[in-house]
Amino acid sequence: MLQVIYFSVVITSVTLNFIGMIMNLLITVFIYKTWAKSHRISSSDRILFGLGITRFLMLGLFLLNIFSFVASAAERSVYLSTFFVLLWRFLDSTSLWFATLLNSLYCVKITNFQYSLFLLLRRNISQKINRLLLACMLISAFTTLLYLMLKHILHFSEFVPGRNDTLFDFNEGIWTLVASLVLSSLFQFILNVTSASLLIHSLRRHIQRMQRNSSGFWNPQTAAHVGAMKLMIYFLILYIPYSAATVVCFLPSYAKMGLGVRALSVIISSLYPPGHSVLIISTHPELRTKAKKILCLNK
Repeated sequence: MLQVIYFSVVITSVTLNFIGMIMNLLITVFIYKTWAKSHRISSSDRILFGLGITRFLMLGLFLLNIFSFVASAAERSVYLSTFFVLLWRFLDSTSLWFATLLNSLYCVKITNFQYSLFLLLRRNISQKINRLLLACMLISAFTTLLYLMLKHILHFSEFVPGRNDTLFDFNEGIWTLVASLVLSSLFQFILNVTSASLLIHSLRRHIQRMQRNSSGFWNPQTAAHVGAMKLMIYFLILYIPYSAATVVCFLPSYAKMGLGVRALSVIISSLYPPGHSVLIISTHPELRTKAKKILCLNK
């Protein structure tokens, strides 16, 4: 029975990751072709281009790791496993920061708040996108190296002779807490949820005002705002459980948890990348049209 559950979880996770790879490959290729053809690219498409590349590599690395594990009959170098984990952590963190930047851009550009901070960001954020993308990658590299350092410290502490167990348990708990906070990316989580919530609130107020004004309620601008609001709502539905599941997967006690908890955390963490990619395609008019052509669904 346990083998059936384990096999089902692996198959489901592999399928979701493969779908995510296809979706992100579509996003990356389409934006690249549009960029090469027009020699221009918007701020949001620039972020989507980076997000598509990092997610494609991250999901491909996950599948490669699974196939490598199966092919080696569960016996392979510790260094190879560490390399896979660190590279996956870097790509995952980078893609999450890119998604955070995308949500922040939508929040600044679409919301109608008149606070001085929003007005300042609205004027300058588009010109700073390249630097912000680079900053996202540097932050991800820093947190990945910090994770490696904390892991080595905890591993080294296990072999310290004559240690006081109570003191060690306390210190290990502190280090575990620090590692968990780093992995959960608390600031990133707060920024993501805040940006999405502010955008949803602003769009809801805008739609209510348009409803009171019967003329032109379903104009293209309002339709775009409704699409953006749906994107943010569905994003939060996928992102919040994903963040919780990711923290659970990296806890030191994860291996001791029940099979049901581990299986659920794997499935939830596998849903977010392809799910968010599908949301991006469905709310991007040109990407949606291209996807329909590929699937032969256009009339």
